[in-house]
Amino acid sequence: MKKRILNKELAEVVAQIRHGEMLFIADAGSGTSAKALHPLDSSVQYIDLEAVTGSPSMQDIVDVLVDVGDFEGAIVTEDMLELNQRDYQFLVEKLGEKNIHVMHYIPEYYEMRDRCKAVVQTGDYGVHAQCILIAGYPSADIPMDWLKYGITRKGLEEAAKRKA
Repeated sequence: MKKRILNKELAEVVAQIRHGEMLFIADAGSGTSAKALHPLDSSVQYIDLEAVTGSPSMQDIVDVLVDVGDFEGAIVTEDMLELNQRDYQFLVEKLGEKNIHVMHYIPEYYEMRDRCKAVVQTGDYGVHAQCILIAGYPSADIPMDWLKYGITRKGLEEAAKRKA
């Protein structure tokens, strides 16, 4: 059976997302309220898909999004590599190892979350069962420094340093 997105808000975001924009796929423990340790920026759309403990999982959501949308890569934390190899390997299988970018967890990962188009909250209780999906299409990949810093002087300088 062909996969499709049934949630209206999520389908709308996937239809509107453009190259270089990002979706944060959050586990059940990701704080998103104004009272969270790192509150979610109010400009980021919040989509709550939690149904019951463990469902849907991060893998359930990523599997559908990658199959129906245009996503070229993902960003994960160093902690996922250490504590959640199962989900990390799933992302590698879906997107290819060269398309998985690893970054420091606090505060950098949450700063990236606040640059995402939307946060999709899952019911996943896995340790660091979260990722940032990077929208793309068949063209040159976007340099990670541009994703981190935007197409700013700093982003361009960081990308140039890494190429040298």
